[in-house]
Amino acid sequence: MVFETSRFGLLEYEEEKVITFSGGMPGFKKYQNYTIVVIEESPFHYLQSVEEGALAFIIASPFDFFHEYQFDLPEQLIEAMSLHSKEQIQVYNIINVQGELAAATMNLAAPIIINTTDRTGMQYILPNGGYSIHQPLFSKRVSVGGE
Repeated sequence: MVFETSRFGLLEYEEEKVITFSGGMPGFKKYQNYTIVVIEESPFHYLQSVEEGALAFIIASPFDFFHEYQFDLPEQLIEAMSLHSKEQIQVYNIINVQGELAAATMNLAAPIIINTTDRTGMQYILPNGGYSIHQPLFSKRVSVGGE
């Protein structure tokens, strides 16, 4: 399929690779279908809405930047997303770039969980404020304890 985006112009994507966020993304409940635009040889990708061409998030695997990053998913979320093994889970976090890339931050408090088998996803807000929503991407240590 082909879709007009503000960032990429005409974007071709495979319908079977669309990821459905049944409740949308926080703040964007209306838009539930996304595709990942892979940036070759880069840890950064885009989570592009296929319903709104101007809506895209820069994402990356948190494990590429923060090897000690970890969290547990509640059993009800595991069941709701039909997650049967770790192999079918992909985790991304949203990157915020205001100005230079060197000052970019990652939202570690709300990972995006994707079931790679059935192509569903959700942004899960971690309880207890254990991680920062503005973790400097190029810092060597993860800030624990909130913003």
